[in-house]
Amino acid sequence: MARQAAKSHKSAEPPLGRNDWIEAAITLLAEDNVEALRVDTLAEKLGVTKGSFYWHFKGREDLLSGVLDAWRLRMTSEVRALIFDKSGTPWERLERLLRIAISGRADVPGGPFEMTLRDWARRDPKVADVVRAVDAERNAFAVQLYREAGLSEADALDYAEAHMAVVIGIRMTLAVNDREEIKRRRRIAGALLLPRDKANGEKP
Repeated sequence: MARQAAKSHKSAEPPLGRNDWIEAAITLLAEDNVEALRVDTLAEKLGVTKGSFYWHFKGREDLLSGVLDAWRLRMTSEVRALIFDKSGTPWERLERLLRIAISGRADVPGGPFEMTLRDWARRDPKVADVVRAVDAERNAFAVQLYREAGLSEADALDYAEAHMAVVIGIRMTLAVNDREEIKRRRRIAGALLLPRDKANGEKP
């Protein structure tokens, strides 16, 4: 009897974690719009029943909130950690930021997933608030890097805004996930966004 109860308890445990569902949702949103995000669709892609979903989420809106939270963390705190956890000059950190942003991943700034979020934000004020907050934090981060590299406050503000526009534009127009094309576009972005001649005490 006890053995049967233990077996029953084991079978009731959720086979997937909360993050598994969130990552599956991010993958789907990188391929389609937010209206296509359905619990039954995700369950089918993951090869499980919808019951697994309700172990972790109250409903679809709860999942969408989890997706937004994950994106905000990934685009802010996690990027900061990747930049500052390694040694290097301010210019090397800016180059590292470009390498992270301009890549073949779907969840980078300007990538397919973010484009879905920005389209969603046009119709949902709560999502728009999150997108604006992430943009503001990313912009402040870029300003900090440019200031540390020796640019004036005015130049740092200008280049930080240009950084976001260039990176998002490059990713939006990167139709093919080709390694050589990604490298070429990083070089273009570097020529536009790494103005060493404007840094105090540094030569171009």
